[in-house]
Amino acid sequence: MDRGNKPNRLLWVLGGAAVAAFLIILGLYIAYFKNLSVTNDSATWGTFGDYLGGTLNPIISFLALIGLLYTIHQQAQEMQATRKELKQAAEQQRQQVEQQSRQSEIFNLQQFESTFFSLLEQHNKVIEKVETDIAKINGDIESRYKGLDTITEAQPSEKMSNYHAIEIINHNHTLKGYFDLLFQMLKFICISLSKRDENKEPANNDEKNTKIKIEDFLENSVEIRQKISTKYINIQEQLYSDILRSFIPNEILKLLALYCLTPDKYSENKDLETPYIFQGLLNRYKLLKQLQLDLKTSEILNSEKRILDSSEVENFVKNNPQDKIIHFLILTSYKDTADALRENSILKKLKSKFREKLDQSINNCIKKYKDSQQEHRKIFLRKLNTLNDPFEYLHISEVYDFHVKSKSQHPLKFYDLELSDIEITNDDFDTWKNKYIKVLREKITTCEENINKPDIDLKRLENNKKAWLEFLQIEDN
Repeated sequence: MDRGNKPNRLLWVLGGAAVAAFLIILGLYIAYFKNLSVTNDSATWGTFGDYLGGTLNPIISFLALIGLLYTIHQQAQEMQATRKELKQAAEQQRQQVEQQSRQSEIFNLQQFESTFFSLLEQHNKVIEKVETDIAKINGDIESRYKGLDTITEAQPSEKMSNYHAIEIINHNHTLKGYFDLLFQMLKFICISLSKRDENKEPANNDEKNTKIKIEDFLENSVEIRQKISTKYINIQEQLYSDILRSFIPNEILKLLALYCLTPDKYSENKDLETPYIFQGLLNRYKLLKQLQLDLKTSEILNSEKRILDSSEVENFVKNNPQDKIIHFLILTSYKDTADALRENSILKKLKSKFREKLDQSINNCIKKYKDSQQEHRKIFLRKLNTLNDPFEYLHISEVYDFHVKSKSQHPLKFYDLELSDIEITNDDFDTWKNKYIKVLREKITTCEENINKPDIDLKRLENNKKAWLEFLQIEDN
């Protein structure tokens, strides 16, 4: 008998047990009272009924309880089997959904790769065109910021604004078109591959652990830049962005850093829009972490050891374009793209290098100033020592005739001494000469004071340095 017939078998057993109990009790009654005759005495029947009810009722109730418990047990087993079947069905459905999801992901990835590598091919073709314009763009930037070596001689101004570099790039349609293509490729990677971190439980307030959608690119704002920069990035997304970055030459990375600058305060009236979204993508994929800037080789153009021939200059401009200028310009808005340089050791060098440059510039200016004063002092001393020379006497007499007799205030320089410093009167030659000697001595004294105490010029340069550090948001050590 199979498992499905167990309830029927139990009913037969319980029924048989009830009949057997009835027969046993009836047999015990007959055997005990030995009375088989039918009587009309109601008391006898009452006693017989009480006997049967008192003995059979508990037995039948017990049998009924057993049947009830067995029924409940059977129902529990059936419910457990049903739950197991439902669980198996749910697991099968989940596996089917996962399989369909994996198939969908594989299909989407195939579609993404097809589009991505097609765009990458176009990207590489555009780079070939851009590379022919790099030398001209770098030359324009270097020409525009050629005063960088004497930066501490003046306060920050529109002349050194990063607006000029941004404009130079924007006016080159080939390079501008390339950056537009690069932006679309990065956005395509971001929208197609970004997803939440599956190892973390989704939280209502966890904005960083959500997928980036196309709607996030509709508004160009600081908030969107922060959102794109800080959201979770998965391995697959990082992989394809690294592939794209590997095809970007270092010279174009330099110009990309300039293209994504935040316009400084001197650009407020230039109608320039800050590329906040592009900055966010740069930060998200750390696109500038392989950027290389040679902060020393740019000084070769100003080297006094030898003169570079035209081919060397052209090769240098092509391969080491204005690294010191790009270094300076990156500092004008480095905080907005700091994450893009986060793993690049050059980020640690930028601030210290610029501080060193400011200090070096100040020292050079002071030295140049002292040297010029020393040279003037030597000239004035030599004039005093040669006044008794006959040739010098004749020369001074000629100047006297021109300066006094003609009553001319012409600012003629006589051995670096302005004749207008000598007051014109109706003096004779000796009186005029004494005045000339007095002015010479005054000039010598002034030069000596300037040599020993260049406080005024030094203070001006230090104020300029402080203004530049504040402008570039660099802490002064």
